[in-house]
Amino acid sequence: MEKAIISWLTQNQINSEAGIDTILGPCAYFVAKDGYIIIAGANTVFKKFLGWNDYIWAQGMYIEHIMPVDTRESFIAVLDKAKEKLWTGCAANSSFKTRGGVVLHCKAHVFCVEASAEEAKYVVRLEYNKQEQIMEKLFSCALKQSGANCWYWDMSLGTATFINSSISPGELSGLSFMDEKTVFFEDFPQGFIKKLNFGGSYRDAFMEFIRKLLSKKSMGDSSVEMAFTTEDERLVWVSFTAEVIRNEKGIPQYAMGIWRNITEEKDRDQQQQHNNYLLDSMVKGSIYDITVNLDKNFCVADNSLEKWMEETRVFSPFYDQSMRELAVTRVVEKDRKQFLDFFNLEVLRSLPEDENFSLEYQRKYNGHNHWFKVNINIFTLDEFSDKWMYALIYDIDASKQRELMLERMAATDALTGLYNRGYSIELMEEYIQKNPEVPTAVVYMDLDNFKSVNDTLGHAAGDSMLICVADAMRSYFGNDAVLGRIGGDEFIMMCLHADKSLVGQMMESFVSYVGDKCHAECPMIAVTVSLGYVLYPDFGDNISVLADFADKALYRAKKHGKNMALRYDLALAQEKN
Repeated sequence: MEKAIISWLTQNQINSEAGIDTILGPCAYFVAKDGYIIIAGANTVFKKFLGWNDYIWAQGMYIEHIMPVDTRESFIAVLDKAKEKLWTGCAANSSFKTRGGVVLHCKAHVFCVEASAEEAKYVVRLEYNKQEQIMEKLFSCALKQSGANCWYWDMSLGTATFINSSISPGELSGLSFMDEKTVFFEDFPQGFIKKLNFGGSYRDAFMEFIRKLLSKKSMGDSSVEMAFTTEDERLVWVSFTAEVIRNEKGIPQYAMGIWRNITEEKDRDQQQQHNNYLLDSMVKGSIYDITVNLDKNFCVADNSLEKWMEETRVFSPFYDQSMRELAVTRVVEKDRKQFLDFFNLEVLRSLPEDENFSLEYQRKYNGHNHWFKVNINIFTLDEFSDKWMYALIYDIDASKQRELMLERMAATDALTGLYNRGYSIELMEEYIQKNPEVPTAVVYMDLDNFKSVNDTLGHAAGDSMLICVADAMRSYFGNDAVLGRIGGDEFIMMCLHADKSLVGQMMESFVSYVGDKCHAECPMIAVTVSLGYVLYPDFGDNISVLADFADKALYRAKKHGKNMALRYDLALAQEKN
């Protein structure tokens, strides 16, 4: 019966009057010839499904017009498989484009009904979840009509769609989801991460945003602000919001929301440094400045110079005591000494008049460490001979955080997010200076057979492998190591608190751990790691020298079998290459 129905379909007798359209669902007649695949006919359900009702099917339609590039290759492979045995159905997940450009996902059942060396003919029947397709269409239409830049994530399919309603194509160049009216991301959020360069640590912020959306505790809107770097090294700030839509079992199905380019807003915030806070909490939250009589040792809060004789609120007649108390209760520990030195009475009295002096420091503010800048000016009022200091406090947290973020970006490897070699060495030297008694291990590592990945699978696969190794380093060592990338497939590390009795076992376990991660990332090529390490303080305290020793141990490991961890010792030091 099935064979008879298919034969009937191939004779261009596809019409709605017979009623068989409704029973079979969307069906079409495909012809493969001379390297081209043409849709030579379709039933009414197929036409309505994709919106091609008024198309003249007698002239045929090339597959390129109706099928997205990313699923075309797999669909052609199914056609080839069906050709091997006539009348035997093959099925595969596929995608087709509607006349309006919306991509619909479905399962294609393929039957080859006639085949020769020159030509093959097929009947293709589509099976799809109508409710899911309608939901996706509703999302697209509703979001497009909102007039904002919107996005939605189909969690079951793993795809995300960005609809840019408020911009013209090309207006915001440099970031994938800003460049066109509609942008699709497969393998979201991982595909999103691989296509974009996140500024600083915002890659982790994005993943935390995704984890929050997937959490059962997530209710209402979620939002995050992130920084991205473009190819021409501009910094772009974006705000994302999203709300999760769940099924009756509470499982997330979709996330939808809006995104905004907030770069200009961030720039404006960073230029507004006259927020006049700092010593606000010395009396109450409204204090924005402080005036100190340097000769009589008392300070006045919330003072207006024009009315200083009429309206002054004395904060304390004991300046030194007040400043010490303020430093202990408000200023973070690492900045207390420079804060007290800056406000030392003898130092202030020695400063020239009518010149500005400033200090940046962190203090506790609303439960967090916050950056402030204080500007002071020394002056003498005409009416009196006493010397005064006038201080204005500015909130510079936004601009300071951006400055620190740019410094971190300059110190990190753009692909993996690890520190670069220069900054890794700097951190290692700093750690040894602060912790001279703590044993550590300096490690050099590179990948075995990595060149085969680039040569066989391409540099994109090589980049994914390097990212995989960097993630493995973070997950294995956590915060107990300085992790850096030298370049190519070479890495440098310092393992903190390296117990001599355990470090060898730890390194061997790490080699196996990274090897397993590499195999999962690229099972067709046997990528492993080799590493050499040297212990501090056994071989001195010069990090550059220790790094060279670790490199020699790595060379020995590569030379004698690879896929191993080798420690630098006296025997190796005396051995000739």
